[in-house]
Amino acid sequence: MPDRNDPEVTMPQLLPMSRAARLAGVTRSELQKKLRDNNIEAFEGKITVSNLLAIYPDADLESDPVFERVQQIKADARPKRDYSDGWLPDPEVLMTRLKEINSVLTRTKASFNYVEQLLKETLQRLSHARSMDGDARLRSVDELRTWLEHKLSTEMPHHDPRAALFARDAFLKVLAPSVRVLSTGHEFFVEGRDSLLEAGLKAGLHLQYGCSSGNCGSCRARLVSGKATQIRPHDYVLSARERDSGYILACSWTAVTDVVIEAIEARSPAELPIQEIRAGVDRIERLADDVAILRLVTPRTNTLRFMAGQWVTLTDEDGNSAGYPLASCPCDGRHLQVFVRRREGNRFATAVFDGSLATQVVHLQGPYGDFVLREDSSAPVVFVAMGDGIAPIKSLVEHAISIDSAEWMHLYLLDEPAWSTYVRNLCRSWRDALDQFQFTLLPVGTTAPEIVDQLGADHPDVAGSLVYVAGPAGRVQDFATDIRRLPDCSEGSPRLLLCEH
Repeated sequence: MPDRNDPEVTMPQLLPMSRAARLAGVTRSELQKKLRDNNIEAFEGKITVSNLLAIYPDADLESDPVFERVQQIKADARPKRDYSDGWLPDPEVLMTRLKEINSVLTRTKASFNYVEQLLKETLQRLSHARSMDGDARLRSVDELRTWLEHKLSTEMPHHDPRAALFARDAFLKVLAPSVRVLSTGHEFFVEGRDSLLEAGLKAGLHLQYGCSSGNCGSCRARLVSGKATQIRPHDYVLSARERDSGYILACSWTAVTDVVIEAIEARSPAELPIQEIRAGVDRIERLADDVAILRLVTPRTNTLRFMAGQWVTLTDEDGNSAGYPLASCPCDGRHLQVFVRRREGNRFATAVFDGSLATQVVHLQGPYGDFVLREDSSAPVVFVAMGDGIAPIKSLVEHAISIDSAEWMHLYLLDEPAWSTYVRNLCRSWRDALDQFQFTLLPVGTTAPEIVDQLGADHPDVAGSLVYVAGPAGRVQDFATDIRRLPDCSEGSPRLLLCEH
């Protein structure tokens, strides 16, 4: 079990933004907004414990919503192969015990903090007594003894926010240790049975990998600090020098404590390789007579690395090809979705709708395109989806949700009977589940100027936002031209990202 510079047992004075948000029980975007509203600056993506407590003084640090989530994660937990079936207690019992330990740790830390402060005050009083002479010094020492006895017997703290924060942070590190990627500063959490790679992909990171099953070694990462352990065997053999340097396979190892790793992570579409994959057809879901969702599944040893908003070329066994934007989140590169519309002359689409594709292997090539999420920005986000533009927008929204970076998101969807109720219900589910997500369904036939008018009325400060627009080329260009008439938008703001179909 590699151990690269064990972390300190005391909580650091600077907390990563993701960890601080979890401790306060809020989303990262909500915390970032709170910091801006209170004119508090983050230091390299971190904030101090005192600042966190200052803006969330009433945070209930004793209760933690992560308990319920982790109970679900552990519901199907089983002992590892090295132990008998009775090694672990029932998950609910285990969570109850951990919660009690957390309570004890809170009280212990509160007492420690109190005694530490008491010691400082005692030393100050002793220093003052030393400056006195004769009887005055004796009286001062007697007063100090009386004061100290009183403090120890009657004023032990009942509630200490710092202690609660310390205990909760320790508890979170047990249930979901954090991983920081040194090259980019990106941070994510490892929950349940996930490997470092699985957790990173679920968090929306574009970590380098190949087979994801321990055969190719593409996901090699160097453990800089913290502890990690191997959770599954791998065929790829690390050299003695690599092992001594702390290298592990991210697909086969997981974090034991908070860790820092060196790993290759793509930061732009140009850094992702063009891949060729033979994918199977999972199923074809008909939404209407001329619209369907094609669900593909890649081999476990060759999943697709892509960024939200990109597209791929699909070719059937008869050589019929067509390009489609991916409608799925890059957090799962194995299960892919594309929206297919029946079009005259598109033989690939014909194979989808006549059922002949259902039993074929599809050759996938990609990803392509730079209509991708700007992950380094925490600015508010507006999505506008028209026609077939819903596919890349769906991918962008799901990825934005997974990384939780935007202050708020608002999706404007131009309604279309072809999408049936599937897309509308999906958008409503996002709105119902997310506080920072809004959804507006626009009537069939709404023009680009009318969409701009609606956007301007909803968000007078849209000039500071990122606006992603996808749909037919003419309508996208009309929108891009018309939005410049809004206040403060004539000088190139907001930042527009366009995808034409």
